[in-house]
Amino acid sequence: MSSACLIGLLSPLLGRGLLTLSSSLFAENGAIESAQAWLLVAAAGVFLMAYRRAGDARALFCVSMAALSLLALQREIPACESAFYDSGLCLHRAMKLPFSSVVLLGAGVLALIKRPRWRSFLDWRNLAWVWPVGIAALLLGLAEAAEHWMHQEMEETMEFGAYAYLLSFGLWTARAPSADARG
Repeated sequence: MSSACLIGLLSPLLGRGLLTLSSSLFAENGAIESAQAWLLVAAAGVFLMAYRRAGDARALFCVSMAALSLLALQREIPACESAFYDSGLCLHRAMKLPFSSVVLLGAGVLALIKRPRWRSFLDWRNLAWVWPVGIAALLLGLAEAAEHWMHQEMEETMEFGAYAYLLSFGLWTARAPSADARG
């Protein structure tokens, strides 16, 4: 929690400081967006590893977070047709819907493979441990506000912090034993 607060408080300063060093870092499709994409790929992979060890509510949470990470990745990958795109990895606009569909279908299949007891979601203990995701969501909300106020460096820094926080929570989840795990 304290690391997320630190990210939220320092990102305006850090973003401004990094902007003076190199404005290309925060350019549309710049280096920080590439780093964000890699964080999201890593987070999806870590949540899928956690999914393998988990069962019931935890397994479904992990597969959902992996899917959300991949959907956020799609947002960070530029459209090849974009006026801001100049080189590197891109995804054609026409491929974004099929990509989303494949991610959601895959998440659904993985959820059904575990054959969870759907009633396990009603147990508060199975959902109380996911509160750190709210912190990442708060940071993403603040990033959207910064974008609205035309502070791109703050937006990108907060997004980077949110994705890094999500990855660290995924690592913690993958390491934590799951009492309800079923093969």
